[in-house]
Amino acid sequence: MKNKVIELSGDKSLSHRALMLSAISKGVSKIGNLCDGLDVLSTISCLRRCGVLIQKKEEIYYVISEKFINPSQNLNCGNSGTTIRLLIGLLAGQGISATLYGDESLMKRPMDRIINPIRKMGANIEFKNKKIHLNKSQLIGGNILNQTSSAQVKSAIIMAALGAINKTNLRESHESRDHTEIMIKQLSQNCLNMAGRNIIVNPSTLKSRYFHLPGDISKASFLIAYACLSAASGVTFKNLLINPSRMGFLRILKKMGANLLIHNKRLLNGELVGNITVEPAGRLKNIQINSSDVINMIDEIPILAVMASFSKGTMIVNGVSELRLKESDRVHSIIYNLNRMRGDARAVSDKIIVRGKKSMYNTSIKTFSDHRIAMSFYIASLLSHGKATFDNLNCINISFPNFFEKIDEIRL
Repeated sequence: MKNKVIELSGDKSLSHRALMLSAISKGVSKIGNLCDGLDVLSTISCLRRCGVLIQKKEEIYYVISEKFINPSQNLNCGNSGTTIRLLIGLLAGQGISATLYGDESLMKRPMDRIINPIRKMGANIEFKNKKIHLNKSQLIGGNILNQTSSAQVKSAIIMAALGAINKTNLRESHESRDHTEIMIKQLSQNCLNMAGRNIIVNPSTLKSRYFHLPGDISKASFLIAYACLSAASGVTFKNLLINPSRMGFLRILKKMGANLLIHNKRLLNGELVGNITVEPAGRLKNIQINSSDVINMIDEIPILAVMASFSKGTMIVNGVSELRLKESDRVHSIIYNLNRMRGDARAVSDKIIVRGKKSMYNTSIKTFSDHRIAMSFYIASLLSHGKATFDNLNCINISFPNFFEKIDEIRL
């Protein structure tokens, strides 16, 4: 039987960055295959309020920015952590006064990790009454330490540094995803100098270009997991982003016994792109996962925990504290729902422990309005006995509006 072929809209992380960097580039920028989730629409809305012209013609987005303006209304970032954090840096670097906020879930997430380094660079910024208040200021650059493993923090600092008077020396305490650096190098040859975890940002002019974005590997992870668990006949996912910093989940699946083939590798706008084919491999085996592995697959832990519940043996995932700071407390969300489905899961200190079961049983699932929890447990429900009910599946639109259509492409 011929493999089913799945194609996905653009990577969400790249989509945010392409919009924001295009907004400060000279000329007309074009973006193809932009992510269609609500998070990216939040970024578009905020940029438009700051004077950026963004138009969609057929399947291409055109971005033109003559000059940023102070928005006349507060900037609503919705549920998007990437939108609010990267915009703080971008707007601070452009000398903009703005107030940024989001939904209740977003404003509970840690903001000091962004505010403190941007303030050290010279920004007049404060967080009060569940809003970020950014006042016009001229950034000076300087020596900045990113003490987190968050690429959002690093990217916010870099975007702020692009508008500073002097160069910025950024040092990372942990390795993190490098999408912002790769994209900036496509727009300027002289802006960044990198050596290991040290990045020097030299303020310079970015030149517009055309970005055609590869498919979202994070979205694909849910579909790949379903293909593995359902023993579906071969499924090929075309033109996916396969940046090494985003491949932690697939590396773990291979260790568990999944039959995955990565092929047709090539570079597209500096990013590694390829196809991923999933073939049936039988029931997977659980393994122990180290904290260092979790950094590169933090968003995939919910679906991995679901997979562990259907696999042989016991899975231990170490270093999951960052999961408590996401759209929901994902440690709690995972444990709560797996045990409701008669699974065997518990949290001990900084780890999640899941013992595989031969059968799982549907029940009422609580998504906590978290898109990754909703997608993970919808997939779990397809493989479990009985009928499931969900309190909120609409939250999936935050990142993956056609999730159900793509699941059906695999099932049917």
